Amino acid sequence: CSSTCTWGGGKDCSLGYVITHTSSRFGKVGPCVSSLIMDCGVFNGCLTDGKGGTLREVTHSTETAESFDPQIHPPALDQSAVAVPVKLESNAPSSGWNDPEKVTPVPMQEHGSVTKPILKRGLSNFSTGSNGSKKSMKSQGSTGSFAGSKGGGGGDKIAKRWSLMLEGGMNTIKNGLQVVLKDDERMVNFDENRAFPGITPTALNHIKGGRPNKIRTTQFTPLTWLPLSLLNQFKRIANIYFLFIACLVVWPWSPKNWKSKIFPFMAVLFWTALKDLYEDIRRKRDDDAENKQRCWRSSSSHPDTFEEVAWSEILVGDIVLVPEDSAFPADLILLHPAGGVEAFISTVMLDGETSLKVRQAPGLCEQMSKKCAKLTPGEWTAVQTTHNTEFPSEHLRQQMGKYVGCMKKPGVEFKFPSPSAVLSDVRGTLQITGNSENDLVCPFTEDNFLPRGCILKNTPFILGLCLYVGDDSKTRLNASTAKLKFSNMQRNLNKCVQGLLVCLFSLCIIATIIAFAAEGSLAAEEEELIDAATNPLIRFFMFCVTFYHVVPMSLYVIYEMLKLVLAFQVNTDAQMYDPVREIYAQARTAEVMEEAGQVNFLFSDKTGTLTANEMVFARCHCADGDMGEFRKNADGSRGDGMEMVRNLLSSGKTSDVQYQDLLNLFTCLAVCHSVQVIKKDDGELSFSAMSPDEVALVEASHNAGISFVQRIRKSAGNTSDVLLRGPGTVDRKFTILHELAFNSDRKRMSVVAKHKGSIWIITKGADSVMEGLLRNPFTDKCAYDLNKFSKQGLRTLIVGMRSIDQTEFDTWNAEYTAARNLIDETKEAKMAEIGARLERDLKFVGITAVEDRLQDGVPEAISTLKEAGIRVWVLTGDKTETAVDIARSCKLFTESTNMSYATGATGAKDAEDKLLKAHSQLDGKADTGLVLDGQTVLHALESPECRKIIYDLGILSRSCICSRLSPMQKLELVKLVRQQNPLAITLAIGDGANDVPMIQGAHVGVAIRGKEGTQAVQASDIAISYFRFVVPLLLCHGRKAYRRVALFLSFYLYKNVVLLMSDVIWMFIDKFRARIAFPEYLSVGFNVLYSAWHILFVLGFDRDISDALAVARPALYKVGPSRSLFNLKVFFRWIFFGLAQGAIAFSVPYAMIGTKEYNKKEPGQFWICSTVIFTGINLIVCIKLLMYCESPLKLTSTLSTAGAGLCFIICVFLLGHWSVGIDFQPSMEGVPADTYKSGKNWGVIAITTAAALALDVIWLGVGYFAFPSELSLAKRGK
Repeated sequence: CSSTCTWGGGKDCSLGYVITHTSSRFGKVGPCVSSLIMDCGVFNGCLTDGKGGTLREVTHSTETAESFDPQIHPPALDQSAVAVPVKLESNAPSSGWNDPEKVTPVPMQEHGSVTKPILKRGLSNFSTGSNGSKKSMKSQGSTGSFAGSKGGGGGDKIAKRWSLMLEGGMNTIKNGLQVVLKDDERMVNFDENRAFPGITPTALNHIKGGRPNKIRTTQFTPLTWLPLSLLNQFKRIANIYFLFIACLVVWPWSPKNWKSKIFPFMAVLFWTALKDLYEDIRRKRDDDAENKQRCWRSSSSHPDTFEEVAWSEILVGDIVLVPEDSAFPADLILLHPAGGVEAFISTVMLDGETSLKVRQAPGLCEQMSKKCAKLTPGEWTAVQTTHNTEFPSEHLRQQMGKYVGCMKKPGVEFKFPSPSAVLSDVRGTLQITGNSENDLVCPFTEDNFLPRGCILKNTPFILGLCLYVGDDSKTRLNASTAKLKFSNMQRNLNKCVQGLLVCLFSLCIIATIIAFAAEGSLAAEEEELIDAATNPLIRFFMFCVTFYHVVPMSLYVIYEMLKLVLAFQVNTDAQMYDPVREIYAQARTAEVMEEAGQVNFLFSDKTGTLTANEMVFARCHCADGDMGEFRKNADGSRGDGMEMVRNLLSSGKTSDVQYQDLLNLFTCLAVCHSVQVIKKDDGELSFSAMSPDEVALVEASHNAGISFVQRIRKSAGNTSDVLLRGPGTVDRKFTILHELAFNSDRKRMSVVAKHKGSIWIITKGADSVMEGLLRNPFTDKCAYDLNKFSKQGLRTLIVGMRSIDQTEFDTWNAEYTAARNLIDETKEAKMAEIGARLERDLKFVGITAVEDRLQDGVPEAISTLKEAGIRVWVLTGDKTETAVDIARSCKLFTESTNMSYATGATGAKDAEDKLLKAHSQLDGKADTGLVLDGQTVLHALESPECRKIIYDLGILSRSCICSRLSPMQKLELVKLVRQQNPLAITLAIGDGANDVPMIQGAHVGVAIRGKEGTQAVQASDIAISYFRFVVPLLLCHGRKAYRRVALFLSFYLYKNVVLLMSDVIWMFIDKFRARIAFPEYLSVGFNVLYSAWHILFVLGFDRDISDALAVARPALYKVGPSRSLFNLKVFFRWIFFGLAQGAIAFSVPYAMIGTKEYNKKEPGQFWICSTVIFTGINLIVCIKLLMYCESPLKLTSTLSTAGAGLCFIICVFLLGHWSVGIDFQPSMEGVPADTYKSGKNWGVIAITTAAALALDVIWLGVGYFAFPSELSLAKRGK
């Protein structure tokens, strides 16, 4: 400004003049500038055209102390341009980092002492004409003025009107920029003329009966429960078949009474419906528990106070007050945190990450907080840090009520898009409306967002605005049920059922054709056949009813119950008990239990899965040399490397080159991170972060003598002050201007830091990306140490830095800040692109090497898994050298392993050549190992030929290590195996969120309860605490589950074929009349009471060998991967035995005591013979199950079998000697007593049973002595 003008005194300041100053120039400016500096602090800026147009850069020449005239580009600007403030701190530059700077740490919630850029500007500068259009920002003079004219009382207007203090720079506030969202945008508007906020669209708060925040996860209502449950049940083909039979039995020509079929079918359907209802009631209980939680909401009737309401009463636009350790009732935008600086939240229930997240209020909200603080400074300050036992206190409610009042006057408008399930997709604008069309606009992002259900931590309270409620919240949008997994045994069962149904209908068709062959029906003259039976279609239906039990109703019910028993045994196994967490393994999905006994390929993450994820700083390369051992010695003393570094840094020899290099390295480690620090009661510092690597690096710096002691967040923007202490007693402050976060694509992290006037970019990352960002290539010594560290299995990072001049930073900062303020889908990509522009031409600082020790028992576990015939693939993001060394440490590769590498491919053709070369090297050799890297995998996945070669290599090699993989590449390798061999069973195991795709993509997903959150556990089928627990999980529980389920399926189908065979033989004897061979109510209990429920006890608790022996003999597991216990051959063998033994069970008794005298309603010799046959069938199937199980003499086997036999006897006598039973089955009256009092009948039963089971005795005897299985040899100790 002109040195002659006066602030607010009648002289106009020229529009577009933005002040930049340093304290050394204070005395050389006019009163206008001095006044601005005194009131507003330091700022720099850019210009906009007021219509969202391109920013015009405003620079200030610092070549001479006297020059304050800004250079405006382009020079031609209309009078409507306005200034956008950008922060610029004024500190004298420093030549190095070793200069001491007196810094006094302050409490975390305080702002610190750094001067902040502030601009006061009255809204009265914008006036409106009679037509409502905006006039130019002028007063009486010819140019625009910050204050207005003297005659117009501009100074009074500023004093009377609401004024805004802008902090945080252009990354926070855009003056005059109208941000336009999509057509489906939403809006919440506050103004002093309405009690309720205005909501657009208005229907947002009218859904669910005016309770949009009410959560409902139930599937049914009282009216829809039964219809929907039945609809879901009839999606299973077996139930459709049973419905078909139920429709047939109601006709008069049905050979079986409708009650005997419809009632059991209805019972099965109703039982399943009750199970669905029970699960829905549990969901309803959980919903009510959440909906009835209480929170404090700004009262609509008394906006200066708050009322307690249920979560379900929350609406869009409500302002809520949330105390510490409480959950957020909806998706909120943070308006005010206690202390006014920042709030900490735990998002572990949303994204699985255990570290606390920092959230800040948008810039405009911070200014409203300051406005409220000025109204009653003492009371406002008092409520910011107090923790009242009764929340909220009366004073707190009053002060937060004043904040709500400040929002309504002059008016605030929030614009935001429709909800998105993407957690990081948070964008919108906050606008001060007032009376001007050229209002102030501030974007809000994820940094200002508080998701529903997340917990407020380390912050006394927050004030938030509800944007998304109920089903629109992130939590609900991400609560979709994971894709259901079906085991291969379930698919095989479905195929078997389909095959049996095809055979059944074929048999009925053949029987119908035979019945009507030649000159007509063979039974046409029989009186028992009604007229309708002469119709071929009716006769076909009659046969369908007669033979329907070939697929029993109870099959799927007993199958699911058996798997629940198997899952329960996993959940209670002491072998997999974690004494540290005091928790057992958890089978989250019982569906895949038998899959765990058939695993062909095991895909494992490395970090946190094979290793303990306990990082220890091991070594470092600095000053062109290896500094030695940093890990503690066996006696607990410091390693020689740590001792040397401590001594050198404490010496203060600033002229020593090695001192400077070490100072730079450990200062970089203490500055470039996202670690949080807490000072414990004993004075020790405790570090925490999302990544244990970062904690290890910061702790190493602390142990070396350079301690990160405090992080002070600024009250606006994204900056923070990092306070360091050391070497010695020197305190230093670094202002973190920007943090460029690590991700799997960037593989590096950077911070832009300011120290004593100098700006630095500090970067640490993987050598694969850092080498291209360094000023000079690695020296030979550096490359040697890097390779040496990798071969030792250490995780390495390259550290680099460079100084940035102010001009470069200003240009970059403007672009990066603009990208960060984007509210569309290009934001992340644009930020990554612009962020990478600073990370170049870096000076090499050093190499860090961190050890991640193996978990206990990992080498033994992998060796056992390989002996069990499982191919183990380790998929990691580490360097190839590190991964190979870890593979040797955990016995994935041994000294005798024939290794082959396919790494470093530059294209698809090169990848194919390398894979073919590896194939030729491994073909025909034993104990082989394969090494792949992400670059080769990337190119190979593009080619179908290469995909086939990778799978062939996986078959040739017993183990494989894949390095430098992204999470999606891990998933693609799992998919590759599944696609190349649909019969192969895959298991994926990991501990972090980056392993979730792989875990969900495998047949069996196993999660390690690690230190990287709970996302892996939430996505898994089975959760365990340590990798070594995989051995008992697979070799004990998986192996037994596969054997038990295989025997169950074979036996359950077999026993119904036995019963069916009797019906078929009787059909021929009875000349295809389609009459039943057994009392129908007796046969109803066959698949429920006599030969079904006891299977749960016989097989569910069947035990072949001890778990210790199963682990000691891994070869026993091989029957699973080879599918030896349930395949087409095994299925047909059981069906053949069923046909043969069914024929014996019917033919022998019928030949000895049978008769053709048949009366469906009167007792007689036929029904006595029928009862003898049925008794024999029950004995045959029950004894056979004991013969094939591994522990027939166990109490669970003998007692349950005896119980099943007792059920049969009871049912028989109830039907024959109880009036109700006789009413249901008249033909059974007196039959039981007549049957079982005859010694001849008992002899027939014994002969029949012995004859039928003789086949099994021969089969099992030959197998035991001539062809013993591995299990048989193990049981005999051979």
